[in-house]
Amino acid sequence: MNYTILNLKELPVELLPRLAEIHMGDRGLLSKLGYPFVLRYFEIAYKDPRVIGVFAQDNNSGEVVGYGIASPEPESLTSQLTNDKSWFIRQIIKLFFTRPLVFIQLIISSITIKGQMNEVGAIECVYFSVDPKFRGQKIGRTIQKALMDESRKLGYKKMLASIETWNKASLSATLSNGFTIAKTFREGQYHRHRMESKL
Repeated sequence: MNYTILNLKELPVELLPRLAEIHMGDRGLLSKLGYPFVLRYFEIAYKDPRVIGVFAQDNNSGEVVGYGIASPEPESLTSQLTNDKSWFIRQIIKLFFTRPLVFIQLIISSITIKGQMNEVGAIECVYFSVDPKFRGQKIGRTIQKALMDESRKLGYKKMLASIETWNKASLSATLSNGFTIAKTFREGQYHRHRMESKL
């Protein structure tokens, strides 16, 4: 498959739902919160000038097949989900009554993330994902590498990532891009590797 890696800012805003759709194939916390949270998250990331983002586009069909985003302050992206108070309260009430375990995990993760990014000159590879029908072609690895290259150009010295231990594909891609496992930790129901790579 032939594809091109492009800057997230080149993505037409009307294609943000496509990124959200791809992300819903992930089994992490954000997707478990539901599509409204995922779409709102990508709308926030798209507008945030500190976010470094890329996406992969099929050269033949023009279809967006994957994406990656990195931020020096990932907690600021999630905290902006509360900006529209009425929307956020409605979503949280719905979450509390329909998926209480996810609600509890959200609280645990919100507390945990605050202590993770305190290194000067570091940026977090927050998410990178590929549409399931296009996986197995090393697109995810290429997307993450593009994030690393863009981060280096902007003066960042280190990239960090948290990968769930069961996620062999993401783990393999991240290790092949030169990351090492700094530690393994539990975050509620999630068991994650904390990974890092010098840029």
